[in-house]
Amino acid sequence: MQSSGDSRAGLVQNTALAFLKNPECRRQWRAFYNFAFTVSPLYLGNRDWLIAGRDDVISTMKDEGAELTALYPATGSPAINELFLGMLPFEQGADHRRLRSLTSSLFSPAAMSRLQEHVSALLDELLYPSAFQPGGCDVLNTLGVRVPQLISCLLLDVSPADWNAVGSWAKQMYQQIGRYDQPEDEVREAEAAYGAFFEYVQRRKKGERSVTYGGIGDALLAAWRNGSLDDRRLPSYFALFLLTGWDTLTHAIGNSLWFLGNAPEVFAVLRQTPESAEAAFDEAMRLWGPIRLVVRHLQRAVQVSAGTIPEDSLVFLLVHAANRDPQRIEAPDEMQLHRKRGEDLSFGLGAHGCLGTAVGKMVGRTLFRSLAARCRSLRASPGPEDPSFIRSLPILGVESVHLFAEPAGNN
Repeated sequence: MQSSGDSRAGLVQNTALAFLKNPECRRQWRAFYNFAFTVSPLYLGNRDWLIAGRDDVISTMKDEGAELTALYPATGSPAINELFLGMLPFEQGADHRRLRSLTSSLFSPAAMSRLQEHVSALLDELLYPSAFQPGGCDVLNTLGVRVPQLISCLLLDVSPADWNAVGSWAKQMYQQIGRYDQPEDEVREAEAAYGAFFEYVQRRKKGERSVTYGGIGDALLAAWRNGSLDDRRLPSYFALFLLTGWDTLTHAIGNSLWFLGNAPEVFAVLRQTPESAEAAFDEAMRLWGPIRLVVRHLQRAVQVSAGTIPEDSLVFLLVHAANRDPQRIEAPDEMQLHRKRGEDLSFGLGAHGCLGTAVGKMVGRTLFRSLAARCRSLRASPGPEDPSFIRSLPILGVESVHLFAEPAGNN
């Protein structure tokens, strides 16, 4: 006979598993977070755990034994799967730290300033005058496509003549992540894109002329020449900087503009104090960052507030919940520009934190400053009460965003 304690544990597990598996259940995210805070860490069975509390999410992400491990294929295409699983996030320990150091120094303030000039020019092209017209700006299909493509090509020092081709390869390959039942013709097209991308890397190895922008492409080739990257890893590391911003940067832009276009009081403050653009974007990311959840495989036991999670556990870390933890953040569902700057979870933390955090923040800061200078008012569709989110579990993204604006008097 099942005890009341067993029944309670089963109900807790079923509630959490429903949230993880069912996009419809994730629509009630606030109710689930409030529940998850009371039982964090939550045991799901089969060595799987879910963590929602901010302190526990931070301590787990920072633990050197919390690895991003490939426990299953990333996609059904063997060639593309090998490319994905050769990327930096799947490296471990000292090798991970060594390979991460190859490019981490290139995300300097000076480098971000150089990239910002190109981003500003692209924003001017894509946002204005479309945001001032009756149909508004289709954010995800304009900025959400072109900005990540621009950033990837600049970081990898791709010649402008190749930008469109490189962007097309990235999109076709990225769409295969987590896919196992796509039609054969789609797989063939994606593998053709992989083949074209691989040949491009080979041409770069042979010294094909490129333009130096971000310097990462040149740094990867230098690492290959001195033996720090082998022939198998080099294409994967090019792909790392080509692909990783497609979901995160796309939905960082979409979510933040959806939020700002539904928060006229915040935009009014931003117009009055454009220097608050960075704090405003950080708060928009805390509230609606593009990462809902990350997964870590524990190579050793990790201590959390309520006990110890054992070695070899798979841990689901609810970043979106941790960013709204009422035990650690005052008025967690409100944007407050005066908050003390603390741990930023929106782009990850620890050994597997996003290498491109500085890039994402530069894009957001530039975007918010541009809108404050060029627009008198903003409006976004959908409204604050009825957004539809993409079905992804790890990525939190508003499905469609249109931005409408009135020009400022000097436009």
